[in-house]
Amino acid sequence: VTGEEEPKNAVVTAEEFDPDFIQMLRAEQQILEAMCADWEMVDVEGADDSKFAKFNDILKHELFKKDRNPGQKLVVFSESKDTVEYLQRRLNRKDVLVIDSSNRTKLFKTIQENFDANYKKSLRKDDYNIIITTDVLAEGVNLHRSNIIINYDTPWNSTKLMQRIGRVNRIGSVAPNIYNYMFYPSQQGDKEIQLYKNALVKLQGFHSAFGEDAQIYS
Repeated sequence: VTGEEEPKNAVVTAEEFDPDFIQMLRAEQQILEAMCADWEMVDVEGADDSKFAKFNDILKHELFKKDRNPGQKLVVFSESKDTVEYLQRRLNRKDVLVIDSSNRTKLFKTIQENFDANYKKSLRKDDYNIIITTDVLAEGVNLHRSNIIINYDTPWNSTKLMQRIGRVNRIGSVAPNIYNYMFYPSQQGDKEIQLYKNALVKLQGFHSAFGEDAQIYS
């Protein structure tokens, strides 16, 4: 049936579906609810997290070396708000600023004061040395008092990856080099979702069309 107000919108009634469809939906719902119940029983904070352990190790021994990070600032991106909040809890540092869509506008000035190299010098602050954010800050903000970016996950949209790096790779940076760290999916996980392959193919498409540039994914 075609909707009268908007011809492109199809109006479908319940009677038009196969009678078995609702039963299949209910069966899938039971599976998903069981998976969620199992997940609730997992102690995420106390679990052996090799990915966080590696991140924490390079954070302590590498990322804030003066010769590598003259501005003593660090930018960490994740696609997931849950991951951003998890990292904040695990790091448990007072100099960590956490940003997502719920507080971006409210804390925008704080972001500029602590991470924008173009912000007036007399108004700059060092209350925060690490910013952990979702892709809400992948566009429209300068974070180039840092010259190091950590991609704690690989975005499906490779354009987003390049936008992330563009936050620190900007005119006005005092650092001679930009360092881009990538956490790849686990071997087991990538076998299922093939994220590494898909991201690499998309980025190679950019290089083929526009010419080689920085090493984005290596």
